[in-house]
Amino acid sequence: MNKIVVVGCGNVGMAYCYSILNQILDIDTLVLIDIDKEKLAGKILDLNHSLFNLNSSTKIVAGTYSDCSDADIVCITAGPSQRADKTSRMEDLYKANEIFKNIIPQIKNSGFNGIYLIASNPLDVMTYVTWKYADCAPSKIIGSGTLLDTARLRYVVSRDYDKPINEVTGYVLGEHGDSQFVAWSTVNIDKLSEFNMNAISNEVKKAGFEVGKLQGFTCYGIGSALSRITRAILFDENAVLPVSTYNDEYGIFISTPSIIGKNGVIKNNIMDLENSELENFKNSVKSIKTAIGNL
Repeated sequence: MNKIVVVGCGNVGMAYCYSILNQILDIDTLVLIDIDKEKLAGKILDLNHSLFNLNSSTKIVAGTYSDCSDADIVCITAGPSQRADKTSRMEDLYKANEIFKNIIPQIKNSGFNGIYLIASNPLDVMTYVTWKYADCAPSKIIGSGTLLDTARLRYVVSRDYDKPINEVTGYVLGEHGDSQFVAWSTVNIDKLSEFNMNAISNEVKKAGFEVGKLQGFTCYGIGSALSRITRAILFDENAVLPVSTYNDEYGIFISTPSIIGKNGVIKNNIMDLENSELENFKNSVKSIKTAIGNL
């Protein structure tokens, strides 16, 4: 049986919890950690009330960082509050770093030896920060990366070209942020004009901010992305997912197609990009490196 700890139980953390409970991943214990203890108690009670109808026997409890010691996965969604007026994921860089400077050493000191799953923005930088504070093998750290952006891409393409979403292929790669790019060489739609490619790329890039503007936050898309990565880990699927993993060549975490299994990252950088796409990838590298340098 499996044990998962979730650090940060706001909208994203709770969407993740509900998603993994719906997927029946044989999770024995789900431990939730949050600074707002009163609200957390209500959220745990609410989740427990869903178990019967979800046919789940998962034990859901509030916990502390000591509970990380024997966990398989610690998923971190904690960070500065989402804001409807945010225009860049880099805006909260310093605040997010201060939060992680407090969180990660406590997880490490518990004796945790599982997989760190990161969803906090700016995503690629915070995944790198986790590695530095955790001082563990980089293969044990996975950021949600552009898996969500890829899902948004496939939704937009399926909508615009009237194709079932599960028949659409294609990746968004690079930074989960302003420099992300669609690797059009991986998209299986014919007759794509430059106009349509630009329109789709812009819509995908701005999708998170549009959702945030309309409802004040995003949660279901990222919650399902995190649960997809969780499934790949717990079931040792060796699934190829566009997630943020350590890139040896550049010394940063960035999204490339990566093989994910029970021990974390098995292999990454599985891509054969065209020259223009490689230039876009290098732009993402530069963006992430600049932000890390600013810390």
